[in-house]
Amino acid sequence: MAAALSLDGVYQHVGGRMALNDICLNLPEGAWLLICGPNGAGKSLLTRLILGLDRPSAGTIQVLGHDLARLGGSAMKRLRREMGAVLQRGSLLTDHAVLENLLLPLRDAPMTRNDMARAARLVMTLLGLDGLENHLPRALSLGQQRRVELARALIHRPRLLIWDGLSDGLDPTAARDTLAVLRGLRENQRLTLIATDNVPDALAGTADRVAVLDRGRLLFEGAVTDLEAASARRFELRAVLRGRP
Repeated sequence: MAAALSLDGVYQHVGGRMALNDICLNLPEGAWLLICGPNGAGKSLLTRLILGLDRPSAGTIQVLGHDLARLGGSAMKRLRREMGAVLQRGSLLTDHAVLENLLLPLRDAPMTRNDMARAARLVMTLLGLDGLENHLPRALSLGQQRRVELARALIHRPRLLIWDGLSDGLDPTAARDTLAVLRGLRENQRLTLIATDNVPDALAGTADRVAVLDRGRLLFEGAVTDLEAASARRFELRAVLRGRP
């Protein structure tokens, strides 16, 4: 099975501090990975590296078969058309209505304006956002803003979705309904999902694999079903999963 993501010996220094320490990960296409850990563990930094927004201090990162270090600007732009991202810090354009925000990824697509608007309304209906096309982001709740960001990430049918801060702003019902939509996309489009959250049960019953980060180190990476047994053997891992500061 082809790999959607491969990280080998990835290090990252930030301000003279080791922010990521020898991270190795492999994820096949169509799989779902939850990266969890406390605040400051390095989750958001890792997602930025996978998206090619930052470069690692050392190591290699391959995304959808492409070595990010070897990609020039135009090649990186093409790769990003196959990726969707929901970032932890809101990325909606505050002076643009919802519909205009959703159309941003389609600016260079060979589509008419009517086809773009139709694609936007389809994904809005999918995520329960009907009727919000002309609203500005500030008129929306935090949960609605997050779903608009997700709609924008999905509008161009990406192969890989990265969602940083999975449960941020979503109440339990919205989170459950949104995951149900993503499960449907996984089945129909073979969507690969990499999500981050502070707690390991954010994708309970859904994720295939889980990675636990703490202070830039990968404490565990493997099947969700193996996490409990691993935490029983390792005090450090168990402490992180129980919410150690």
